[in-house]
Amino acid sequence: MGAHPLTLVLQGVALFAFVPLVLWLFLAQPLGPGWSLALGVAIIAGHRAVAAPWAARHAMRRCLWCGRPGQQAGAVPVSSGPRTTPFAVCSGAHERLARQFFGFLRRFRVPIGIGIFAPLMLLLAGTLLRALGAASPPPAVNALQFRVIVAATVVFVSFAYRASAPAEQPRSPFPVHNLFLLGIRNTLWVFRIVGGWWLLAEALRLGGALSP
Repeated sequence: MGAHPLTLVLQGVALFAFVPLVLWLFLAQPLGPGWSLALGVAIIAGHRAVAAPWAARHAMRRCLWCGRPGQQAGAVPVSSGPRTTPFAVCSGAHERLARQFFGFLRRFRVPIGIGIFAPLMLLLAGTLLRALGAASPPPAVNALQFRVIVAATVVFVSFAYRASAPAEQPRSPFPVHNLFLLGIRNTLWVFRIVGGWWLLAEALRLGGALSP
């Protein structure tokens, strides 16, 4: 007997919660730069080892788009790396949205990857240099570039995918299990809310700094 539908939802939420935990460690560095960086990297490695098999195991029990468990109307096979996994969808409309999303990711994978991973690498490199006592960008500046660039990227993606044609053979250039944890639609709402808040907060901070 499989897990109860509500259990699947709660498990996905619990696994997704490690994402903001890692961001908090990297941005706030509550344990200092060295230990915060080390713990964050360890969580990322452990999370992938748990979340990827969990997503593959339950791929046909929850809608890839909305995260709703229960009876499904079809499947969308998504290739990620060397593996192709069929994910359930609960309606034809959600299948089309999922295919549009992956079509957009595939087409713009290079600028999206740069918009996410370049600021992340700068953040981690600056944190490592600081932990080693070497010259590095000020932590506030390093965190600022990460928040602004990543937020702008994910907020843009969360809206712009609607203009993309559906992918006939969906392929995800990014780990698909992270999108499955909440469902793509809910993950995009997290992007909009958190990314929008980051951009607004930085705009208000800049406005306050420039005001006489």
